[in-house]
Amino acid sequence: MPNPHVNFKALWHGLLSGKVLHMLTTAEGIMTQTDRLNGDGLQEVFATNLFGHFMLVRQLQALLCGNEKPSRLIWTSSSNARESAFSLSDYQHAKGQESYSSSKYATDLTSVVLNRKFNGQGLYSSVVCPGLVMSNMTYRILPIFLWKLLMPIMWLIRFFAKTYTLTPYNGAEAHVWLFKQKPEYLDSLVKYHSCTSGLGRCYVEPRKMDVDEDTAEKFYQKLLELEEQTLEKYRDLLD
Repeated sequence: MPNPHVNFKALWHGLLSGKVLHMLTTAEGIMTQTDRLNGDGLQEVFATNLFGHFMLVRQLQALLCGNEKPSRLIWTSSSNARESAFSLSDYQHAKGQESYSSSKYATDLTSVVLNRKFNGQGLYSSVVCPGLVMSNMTYRILPIFLWKLLMPIMWLIRFFAKTYTLTPYNGAEAHVWLFKQKPEYLDSLVKYHSCTSGLGRCYVEPRKMDVDEDTAEKFYQKLLELEEQTLEKYRDLLD
């Protein structure tokens, strides 16, 4: 998430419109990034959050499918994953300023289509949201002195916003919970959210994802085309 910035104008409008809690829990409209190309000529956020992992899954596909016991993928998505930030015609999000949101929505799409194609071969994919976790990445969004002022308020907000997990330990709740489940019994259209109550109790809340399965299929084909182009580019090194 390079160069994250807060759109204070949008935040102010959210305060006036009464949508501040929604904005603070999803960062919708208030967090922007300036993306860039990486050394492979791909948009950095897209490559980091999704495409690198997708290529790894594809390379391991023969090992992941057809086993006696099911194989599982667990993708880390976000409550910031929004369809409005994603476009099939610009799936790397080269033209916008919400590359993080776009890449996380693309992650949701990828998980859905992988289930459609590979559940019958024993490969299952799930998506989690760790909630709002304070990390080195988060702290870069605002000056550190502002975070020190805001932290007591954020602990109070957790009584109303259960996805304010705040610590990495709490944020890992959904990941750990999923590892204990039988993947074939999970809903492929659900995102599993790490939640923490105001008193600090951690739990997992399933929420239906707002994804279009036809869009997921079209996006998957684009990922396959990009994979082919990337592998061809580095064919000599791979051989």
